[in-house]
Amino acid sequence: MAPRFCVAGVGAVGGLIAARLAQAGHRVCLMARGARLAQLQDAGLRVAADGGAAPALRLEASDRPVFGVQDFVVLATKAQALPGLLPSLLPMIGPQTCLIPVVNGIPWWYFQGIDGAPERAVAAVDPGGVLLRLIPARQILGCVAFLTSAVRDDGVVVASGRPRLSLGEIDGADRPRGQELAGWLSAAGVETRAVPNIRAVLWTKLALNLATNPFSVVTGAGVREMFTDPNLLPIATTVMQEARVVAAQYGEAFVMSLDQMLEAGRSAGPFATSMLQDFAAGRPLELGAIGHSALELAAEKGLDMPIVRCLVMLAAHRAGSRM
Repeated sequence: MAPRFCVAGVGAVGGLIAARLAQAGHRVCLMARGARLAQLQDAGLRVAADGGAAPALRLEASDRPVFGVQDFVVLATKAQALPGLLPSLLPMIGPQTCLIPVVNGIPWWYFQGIDGAPERAVAAVDPGGVLLRLIPARQILGCVAFLTSAVRDDGVVVASGRPRLSLGEIDGADRPRGQELAGWLSAAGVETRAVPNIRAVLWTKLALNLATNPFSVVTGAGVREMFTDPNLLPIATTVMQEARVVAAQYGEAFVMSLDQMLEAGRSAGPFATSMLQDFAAGRPLELGAIGHSALELAAEKGLDMPIVRCLVMLAAHRAGSRM
């Protein structure tokens, strides 16, 4: 039987993944709320890639878990929304359901599934350990996304470049689902690979996020500008170096060299980061997952990240009560 997919959070990331899977013939349903749900029900899910057309995909969409137990549930909301969202999805999560959180920063599951280590929450993203207690490590497939997309006011997801995902078991177990899902996604146009150590990829993406997202709120700069402007580049570089030191204390090394990460930033378009888009729209910022979580893990190892701390505090100041 064909696998059943539910995508919860149909924004820039979730909308792109859902559309690609549906266009490839997979069974996909959508969980959304408010105005976004109304857009999906009225006009369908529309994705325009690299300036192309945005055909309407008519998929089942609801703000309630009415679709039955799913094989895969993709969580594509902002990290701060997860404590309120995940409990409501439990009717769709059976004992064999695979949960795929496509989130920025340090995820709640970071200390789950580590051999010989007690499971504990990351306070910055899971205060009280609510998420930690909901889903066993064996049902979570870690995911790190590298893609460029945004949602226009009319609900169209605008994507550019080549979307890429990395998948990995957070407990290190050898299960076929990662390779299977990577194959389905790659065939659907989202280049995906299953990796043996998802945490190494996670730290690499976190370093890039730290060097761009809070920084963009402080400066208003686009990604390419932060990696090319001589006034900004040294700061972005120092942020990534701070993240690399902390990652090493957790036994992880980046999967890209610093030069490769700088080149990735330079080759990016002049687009606004997701955090700058949220700031401009008056939405809450992902400072907990992207900033405070990194500072929390650094402090546990007796380390400081002075430039990261400064940027996070300045971004929080700009955001004010919107956090």
